[in-house]
Amino acid sequence: MYKRLKNYFHPITQLEKKRKALSVPKECSQELRRLLRTPLPKPDKCLDELDFLVLDFETTGLNPTEDSLLSIGNIRIENNQIDMDTAAHCYLDDNQKIKAASAVVNHIMPQMLLEGEQLEEAMNRLFIKMTGKIVMAHGAVVERSFMQAYVRKRYGLNDLPIIWLDTLKIEKHLVYHSKGDNFELQLNAVRQRYGLPLYSAHNALVDAISTAELFMAQKIKIFGRQAKKTTIGEMYCRATC
Repeated sequence: MYKRLKNYFHPITQLEKKRKALSVPKECSQELRRLLRTPLPKPDKCLDELDFLVLDFETTGLNPTEDSLLSIGNIRIENNQIDMDTAAHCYLDDNQKIKAASAVVNHIMPQMLLEGEQLEEAMNRLFIKMTGKIVMAHGAVVERSFMQAYVRKRYGLNDLPIIWLDTLKIEKHLVYHSKGDNFELQLNAVRQRYGLPLYSAHNALVDAISTAELFMAQKIKIFGRQAKKTTIGEMYCRATC
């Protein structure tokens, strides 16, 4: 009885109710429509039984209404393993202007975008990959806000009820409960605390792979031997944006 009530009031259950109640605009692409029509897993579903799509966006800045998306990297976690065969990366050519400040950080230059994909094409491919998956990023507020801004501008859709996990939030939760201080939450800084190798930052695919590896390490640190029995509901409470 308690478990049933707990699941009923769980944020994932409430998110699924939002998804069911969502009025999908007729203008939505088939790819986005399929994503929004796919049920979310129940909170008591084991993490190891779920598939994940790990994302990273490189952008010209942090404001999705003023800045542009430059590149997308993604990779899947399936059967509790990172599937390198699914690694994908693309540049975007959508008439955006690269800012000098962002070029210093991510080293993406205008000529690199000349043969890039159109934003709509790249997003529809991403929606296909996201369907039936838990979506993950490090500092997911960036990926989430740019994706939300896209569907709002393109389709007038004000909500995108999918499950996001954020490895930055997971780490913040861990550090808070260990009463640590003076800690950094940048991807490579967190990876270093786990003894993971340092990769070149600010490449969308490299950062997606780095995030996937970090998540696997975090899961073991939090749940130990119980990791195989850990549910998406338990992890979601530590990793929501």
